[in-house]
Amino acid sequence: MPNRSSKAFTLIELLVVIAIIAILAAILFPVFAQAKQAAKKSVAVSNMKQGMLAAMMYTNDNDDSYMLSDSGSINGAGWGFGPPDTVPFQVMSPYTKNTQFVIDPMDPWQSETQRIADQCQYMGCTAANATAEQKAYALGVRSNMGYNFAFFSPWIYRQTPTGFYIGSASIGASLVTSPAHTLMFGTSIWNRTSGGAPTQGGNWVVQTPCWNDNNGNLLPPMSSYQNYAGSGQAYSYGVGWDSNPLSWIVYGGLWPFYAQTSSSALTGAQNGQVVIGYADGHVKTSPISQIAAGCSAYGTGGALPGRVTDASKFIWAINQ
Repeated sequence: MPNRSSKAFTLIELLVVIAIIAILAAILFPVFAQAKQAAKKSVAVSNMKQGMLAAMMYTNDNDDSYMLSDSGSINGAGWGFGPPDTVPFQVMSPYTKNTQFVIDPMDPWQSETQRIADQCQYMGCTAANATAEQKAYALGVRSNMGYNFAFFSPWIYRQTPTGFYIGSASIGASLVTSPAHTLMFGTSIWNRTSGGAPTQGGNWVVQTPCWNDNNGNLLPPMSSYQNYAGSGQAYSYGVGWDSNPLSWIVYGGLWPFYAQTSSSALTGAQNGQVVIGYADGHVKTSPISQIAAGCSAYGTGGALPGRVTDASKFIWAINQ
C-alpha cells in the first residue's frame, strides 16, 4: 500500500494560526466598539433633535413662552416629587408621540419600567400600580434630556394667599438674545455609583456652572426672582458644578457618554462629548471641557467661583 502524507496541523502551525487570530481580534475589536458607539451617538443626536423640535413647537403654540421646568403646586413636596407637578417631557409628548427620545442609548438604564419603579419611591407608588400620569412624570424626571432650568425656567418659591407656590417661572423667547449660542438641553444623568459610573437614568434639569456675572451679581432671569412675596425667590440645588469628581453634579448633571477620556479638570472625572440642544433647535456634540467656557466653574457665587469671565464664550446665559 502506498504511503499517505499526513493532513493534520502541526502544533507550531496551530499556534501560528491562533496568534494571527488574536492579533486580528486586537486590531478589529476596538474598531467595532468605536463603530457601535458612533452609531449610538447618531441615535442620541437624532433623539435630541426630536426633543428640540417638540420644545420649539410647544413654544410657538404657547405665545413664545418656554415650557416650565416644573409646573409646581401650592405647598407641594418640592421639585421632582410627582403630580400634580409636571415636567418638560410631559408637555413635549403630544408633539413626539413616543417616549424613547428621552433615553440616551449609552445610559445603563434603558428600561422604562426600571426608571418608573425607581422614581416611584418619591411618589408613593410602584411600577405595577402607578397611574399613567405618574409613569409619564417618572419618565420625565429620569429623562436624559436635561433642561437648562436656571435660565429658561428658574425654580422659585412664591408666597400666595393659600401658601407657598413651589414650582418655576415662565420665560419668554424674546429674552434669549442669541438662541444659536444658548444651551437649552444637554445629555444628563440622575446619579453615580460609588465607583463613578452613571446610574438610575437621567435628570430632567441640568445646572449652570455660573450663576453670577463678573461683578458678582446674579444673572438674569434669576435676578428677577428675589422676592418671596412678589415674583418669587429663585432656588437651585445649592451648588454649581461640584468639585467632587464622583458627584453626579460634577458637570451640573451633564454627562459625557461619548468619546470618553480621563479629565484634566478633576482627577477621577470624565472628559468626553455631550449631546447639546440649542435654543434655535440645532443639535451638536461638544466636549464637556468646553461647556463651562467663559466661566469660573465649580461654584454658585461668592468671592471668585461661579462667575462669568467671558460672556462671549459662556453658552448657558440667555442675555449674551
